[in-house]
Amino acid sequence: MSRLSKAAVVRRYYLYRATARPNFHYPVYTLFLLFNGLSLPQIGLIATVQSVVVVAGEIPTGYVGDRIGRRNSLAVGGFLMLVSNASYLVATDFVGFTFTFVMLSFGGTFLSGSGSAWLYDTLKEHDVEDKYTHVSGRSRALSRWVQVLTIPVGGVLYSIDRFYPFYAGVAAAALSLVFVLRLPKNRMYDDGVDEDELDDDEDEELTIVDALPVIRDQLRAPDLRWFVVYLALFAGAILTMDMWIQPIAQESLRASFGPTLESWGLTEGVILGLLYSAFTLVSAVVSDYASDVEELLGVRKAMMLIPAFIAVSYVFAGMWAVLAFPMFFVMKGGGALMGPIQNRYINDQVQSVGRATLLSSVNMLRQVAGIPFRVGSGILAGMFTTITSVAILGAIFLVASFVLWLVVPPVSAEYESPDTAGNAAADAAED
Repeated sequence: MSRLSKAAVVRRYYLYRATARPNFHYPVYTLFLLFNGLSLPQIGLIATVQSVVVVAGEIPTGYVGDRIGRRNSLAVGGFLMLVSNASYLVATDFVGFTFTFVMLSFGGTFLSGSGSAWLYDTLKEHDVEDKYTHVSGRSRALSRWVQVLTIPVGGVLYSIDRFYPFYAGVAAAALSLVFVLRLPKNRMYDDGVDEDELDDDEDEELTIVDALPVIRDQLRAPDLRWFVVYLALFAGAILTMDMWIQPIAQESLRASFGPTLESWGLTEGVILGLLYSAFTLVSAVVSDYASDVEELLGVRKAMMLIPAFIAVSYVFAGMWAVLAFPMFFVMKGGGALMGPIQNRYINDQVQSVGRATLLSSVNMLRQVAGIPFRVGSGILAGMFTTITSVAILGAIFLVASFVLWLVVPPVSAEYESPDTAGNAAADAAED
């Protein structure tokens, strides 16, 4: 077990999450690519390459995280993020920027499974794994609060000098890497821990031969199999809307407030920057309440109702365009609530051995599921409009998820989180 107290470990984790992705460049990176001569088809091709990198890299990098240690895997991912940020400063063509985004996606695969696995196992070592949703949700909230400030600052910096947001990104990535290295290792990877102190499931060593059977067996488990299918459906039909935020927002602004905004001297770029900052603000607030929502509704009802509410907002926005902006906030806020709750459930179902590999595999399956939805929504947007395409996605999710919950519920009615079960046992003992 880490020599640090629980409070010290959590504090260091919060510092890491606060600096991990400040997103100074988020509202302006497309403008920067266009300024450097890239065409929209080339930018779309880079996004496709990113998806391929994520799909191909998730399982190998999750396996690496289980082999070298989750903290070390986070450090590798942080270093690749630093390289990605720095490459903005020297890239000038399609090949150079493809390298930039490949490093971004590849670095993200080192972080996706290992980050959740590190946090869950670290809390478990301190016998407070029941606090996972609370700590994870609060860390997401802290990250979003930082972005509420850094995203509009990035827009201002870009207006002064196009390179300034990327200098700020390099500095933040370097600081984040320092905070990663201050995180303690999980005890199974800590040379200072006696092997006799480790639990049986922590003392096993995962080999490359073992990795795929571990993924297969755990994903086939009844409590996880259909949950992963449900997450893939959610990622494909619901989260795909993120790629349509900018065109929908631009169309809505031009149709409603365009002349007024122009008279105030506010460009679409400035408005979009403020809009993204507002999204992040909402995500920060609701993410901090993920554990409260989980306690109020339970995992089963939360996983059923939150995605359905988002999908309904899509359908309504398709019928009444004025609801487009509320739809954005429902999607971002609901997604922020879903993250900690779904990761908590997955962590509850798997053993320590291969945890990062399994979590990376789930993320990979979500990315794969998103590809046909992205392609299909693009075709629908060409046939109709982007908002109509999104409304159709929402309707597809509502129908498919209803059938899934009716036939093979992703979360069984008998599921109890470890802390809930522990509390029930304690109450019974008192009686």
